[in-house]
Amino acid sequence: MHELKTRLALIGLLVAVTGCSSTDALTPQVDIPGGFQSPPVTQNDLDAVGRNEQPVGMAQQRTVRTHSQEYGDTSTTTALSSPSGGRDTAGTLEGQAAALARNGSEPLANETVERRVETEAEAPTRAARQEQKQEQVAAASSSSEGDTIRFLPIIGAPVNAVTPLSKRLGAQARASGLTIKSASDTSSKFILKGYFSAMNDNGGTTVVYVWDVLDGSGARLHRIQGQDTIARTATDPWAAVPPEVMENIAAETIREYLEWRRQAPG
Repeated sequence: MHELKTRLALIGLLVAVTGCSSTDALTPQVDIPGGFQSPPVTQNDLDAVGRNEQPVGMAQQRTVRTHSQEYGDTSTTTALSSPSGGRDTAGTLEGQAAALARNGSEPLANETVERRVETEAEAPTRAARQEQKQEQVAAASSSSEGDTIRFLPIIGAPVNAVTPLSKRLGAQARASGLTIKSASDTSSKFILKGYFSAMNDNGGTTVVYVWDVLDGSGARLHRIQGQDTIARTATDPWAAVPPEVMENIAAETIREYLEWRRQAPG
């Protein structure tokens, strides 16, 4: 009885198949990635249906699934292939090690960015320090310029009187922190110009001196003046003036000059 039912089913199926007007009816479209078309139903498929008592649709689905898996494997293999033709090892230990190696370089890049940010953040501070340094240099230059003096040739005194005077002026000025420029150096801010005279006075000799403190253009800013008396005379009053008197005048001149500088503006 069972065999009879099977034969009747096969005969009915053959009649239905042969009644189709087009072979396209035997080629159902299956939604398979890549546009794969399922193969047509063959006589072998019909025999298999008779043997297994399974609908044709299930046999087709199994066949399609088998081919789909084959094509899918090919697609998967292609997707895992690297552009260079080598095998992509992203899912392997080698690939993970390579990824760790690449990630290991990120801290260096981050460090570079942080350094750049720190450098940009420090730029204003660095500029402020540079500006402060320039101001200090300018102030030191100004101070140095104010502490330099030069002496013009002394008028009225002979060489034997000027020599001890000049030596003591230089030594006293340097000991007081002043820098003496040569008479031809115009870089000094202040200039001292001296006038001397010696005369007999009531059985003695008096030396009178005047120092004009000039600026760089020659304008007088201050005047230092004084006198010293020696208890002896000579036909030439300068012959009665010992070197010690000229040295004392030099020391007094520097002292009064420094006193004026402390009180003078600029």
